[in-house]
Amino acid sequence: MKAPIRLAAPLAAASAVLALTVPAASAATTTLREETATGAPYSGNWQVSTVGPLEFSVDFLGSKVTGSCDDAKLQGSVVSTGAGELTAASVGACRTSNGLSSPATDLDLGDLPEDSGDVAYDPVAGGRDGTLSINGDLRFKMEGQVLGITITCYYGFRTGDTDGLVFDVYNRDNPNRPLPGQDDAQGSSDNITLVRESGSSGLCPSNGTGSGAAIARGESTPGAGVFDRKLYLTS
Repeated sequence: MKAPIRLAAPLAAASAVLALTVPAASAATTTLREETATGAPYSGNWQVSTVGPLEFSVDFLGSKVTGSCDDAKLQGSVVSTGAGELTAASVGACRTSNGLSSPATDLDLGDLPEDSGDVAYDPVAGGRDGTLSINGDLRFKMEGQVLGITITCYYGFRTGDTDGLVFDVYNRDNPNRPLPGQDDAQGSSDNITLVRESGSSGLCPSNGTGSGAAIARGESTPGAGVFDRKLYLTS
């Protein structure tokens, strides 16, 4: 699933999509399970899809420009101990308050490392149960007119000082999950940095921040492409 445009949306999407080098995981072991904390270990394909739009803001000439992408979706494979790979990603149409936009786009994953996905059990009291990371340089393209000039802008994702995305993961029964009405494993981030990249016009807004929430599921029937298996993260 390759496209001529390499994209990353605010997963900052998903987007979908919106995927993440992680801060070092805790010393705890990781087991991804089917359905519940006592379910069988799960290895196989997974999908992360955003619920609601991906929101972001960037700075332009001293003013804040807001924007959103319709959705994002990430797909890949994972083993029950947490190591995984991102194999496909897409982001819905994006737009900003100053007239930039992009159509729904597939990500080109050609430059991602083999270990491009990772889930780790790393609980925080009163908060998350772990982290989901997508490693590598993902970026997306937006175009439009600013001050009467047609411009093209490229943005990538960064978490901390590292290229990529990191999401907090919440189990389906965690009362602190970002989507309390959704009975699924969930991921969220409100501190994604959007970084203006080379090839962008000098009139493109500079770095900004993004946020989004998503659900994660596996397959009940391996290889079917139907993501209906609920997941649960434990030590």
